[in-house]
Amino acid sequence: MQEFLIFYAPFLVIITGIALSFFVVLKDDAVTKSEYKETRKTDV
Repeated sequence: MQEFLIFYAPFLVIITGIALSFFVVLKDDAVTKSEYKETRKTDV
């Protein structure tokens, strides 16, 4: 168990973090200028 925690766990955490970040980015919608103008927000 000690070997697993020292050698493999850090790589699993990094790979999981990268995969999770790609998943979150794909779910995030970019706001375009036309969408921003449609909301009529004044703060820039």
